[in-house]
Amino acid sequence: MEIRVLFDRDADDWWRLRLEALENDPFAFGMAVEEHVATSVETIAERFREPRNFTLGAFEGDELIGMMTFVRDRSVKSGHKGNIYGVYVTSAHRGRGVGRALLDTLLEKAKKDSTLEQILLAVATVQTAARQLYRSRGFQSFGIEPNALKVGGTYIDEDHMILYTRAPYRDAVTGIPDVETLS
Repeated sequence: MEIRVLFDRDADDWWRLRLEALENDPFAFGMAVEEHVATSVETIAERFREPRNFTLGAFEGDELIGMMTFVRDRSVKSGHKGNIYGVYVTSAHRGRGVGRALLDTLLEKAKKDSTLEQILLAVATVQTAARQLYRSRGFQSFGIEPNALKVGGTYIDEDHMILYTRAPYRDAVTGIPDVETLS
């Protein structure tokens, strides 16, 4: 298996895998199939050219079998944060460490930026394997958003998680600053 940053030439493969993800796991993603279908491959290629953001792909041979995106906040007040989105591994490749390899590679790459202080993500509470993976890499839950997504008549809660990479942070219960860093 190879993990690498996706380039604009990979946009078509990513677009197809994203469609598969949305069709197979509608409760795991905030985007609907209809919204994805309305997004052109060229739009995806443009996103892959954004210098502060990146999407990783996991390949078995020439086949894209997994993906994970990191998006850095741009504003002055939230520029110390980044977010993980769009995590998916094909059902045929789950349980083989693909998600773990993607996450470890993403964290290694993201932490090279000395201005990054925290990484956030939201994961559907029904995605127990994903939540366990994130916790194993140091992510902490800071709240459950009830009814975060609505798929048809079904509501999905999301677990909001954070990983502190450098800066001192406050204990969620006591509010006391903790000077230990997790980098």
